[in-house]
Amino acid sequence: MKKQRKKVRIRKTLRTAYIVILLAVIVISLFNLYDTFNSENNSKYIKANVYEYTNNYKYSYDVNVIENEYVTEANIENGNAYITELIDIVPINLTYVYNANQTSDITYTYQITGKLEGTYSKDGEEQKIFEHKEILFPMKENVISSDTVEINESLNLDLKSKIEMIKSFQQDLSMQINAKYTVLLEVVTKTDIMEKEVINVYSPDVVFEIGSKTTKVTTSTEETAKPEVVTRMVEEENEFSQLKVGISSVAIVISIILIILIFVKTENNNVVRNEYKLELNKILKDCGEKIVEVNSRISIDGQGLVDVKEFEEIIKVSEELFKPILYWNDEINEESWFCVIGNNIIYRYILKR
Repeated sequence: MKKQRKKVRIRKTLRTAYIVILLAVIVISLFNLYDTFNSENNSKYIKANVYEYTNNYKYSYDVNVIENEYVTEANIENGNAYITELIDIVPINLTYVYNANQTSDITYTYQITGKLEGTYSKDGEEQKIFEHKEILFPMKENVISSDTVEINESLNLDLKSKIEMIKSFQQDLSMQINAKYTVLLEVVTKTDIMEKEVINVYSPDVVFEIGSKTTKVTTSTEETAKPEVVTRMVEEENEFSQLKVGISSVAIVISIILIILIFVKTENNNVVRNEYKLELNKILKDCGEKIVEVNSRISIDGQGLVDVKEFEEIIKVSEELFKPILYWNDEINEESWFCVIGNNIIYRYILKR
């Protein structure tokens, strides 16, 4: 049979104080949890992006040149200046990508238009003389469920005919003008987010600035437009509140465990302990000159043993035999021996709890 461990005896007031303190910790921690989860004062709301997207655009082109004895390449890659008189067909590739942070049903339309403009400078002021528009790629519509829309279209621009039109205008009217031809990709996307219609209009372009001698290619559109962002108010994460919840939860668990251990592993030792200590202190105080304390338990082997019931009997034996009273104390088990040895007989009085 397994021997049951004795409970640790501690002072009743100290044991009660431990339990009261731990219960107070539990109550305070529960209040902190309640305050954290239910107090409106602890909730702060900030504006957060629910739906956001970007517009990305890039283009590439080649310039086919009229056969001549100066420029021998059949076409010239983009990034150069071009002799206006030698420009023929310009193959252009336009790429547009719409990227969102979540999937939705997106309706998008797009078309590619061309616009030839002529301006005349008078007294340092630019005056528009004419403007001619045309459809290079007709309107197209599509619906997809995605977070991405990608458009990739190619066309062959007859820039030579535009240059001839400008030359004829200048010759017929004897006017020197500045001209440019703009290829415009017009994109419109629509989607519904949180019952709100999000409309995105984006129009990137490629501009051919046609001069009398050379032509330069530019764009007036940034790579990414400033898109609309759908926001809503959300509760801000409060690191202090999270820390408070964590500490309070840990405190509750530890306090409950400690209270259980106190009830299971300890017991009150107030009454018995006090009586033993009071009696021991009285004996040591009243008979201190007759008592000699020893370090180890007094051996009783080979001698007669007489246990007496009252300490006064030990005092009488000590006086009759003119022997000191030997005192040994076991502090752990709270037990004390008072012995007088004489004529091979040990007279012993045991004080214990």
